[in-house]
Amino acid sequence: MEILNNLNIQWQLILVNMIGFVILVAVAKKMVFAPIGKVIEERASEINSGYDRLDASQREMETLKADYEARLSAIEAEARDKIQTAIKEAQAARDQIIADANARSREIITRAEQEANREKEQAMITLRQQIVDLAVSTTTRVVGESLDAKRHQQLIDEFIAQGAAEAERQRAAFFLSALEDGAPVIINPFE
Repeated sequence: MEILNNLNIQWQLILVNMIGFVILVAVAKKMVFAPIGKVIEERASEINSGYDRLDASQREMETLKADYEARLSAIEAEARDKIQTAIKEAQAARDQIIADANARSREIITRAEQEANREKEQAMITLRQQIVDLAVSTTTRVVGESLDAKRHQQLIDEFIAQGAAEAERQRAAFFLSALEDGAPVIINPFE
């Protein structure tokens, strides 16, 4: 103890300080550390529940994302199917239009050919009549007398054959040039 006295240390003071420290620790534990511990526990609980909510939100978000991707894939597949269907319908409509146009063009060509033949026959009849009249008048002038029926018919037939061939050639050339130019050829069946 002498050492303590030499150092001017009093053991009663040390004991009182120790008791005071223990009381201080007990009071601080009850009044400070316990409420702080409660606050820390509550805060830890809030943080943990926040993490739990975040995890739940993330799982829900992943579920929604998977659902969205599935819906998007279904919509894309449906869109592709609709596009393919529309393309097939358009091709079928195009084929039908082309078939109708071809049939109509064949019909128009057939009618035009029939009209051309009727027009040709009408022109031939008119031409024949004009040729006969011209041939009779010309023959009468040249010969100065009328011919017998047989010779008269023979001259008319020769003249008609030459005139008809020339008229047919001119008519064909006219129709071909009109068709090549793309000009509409209107044939009147009542002429």
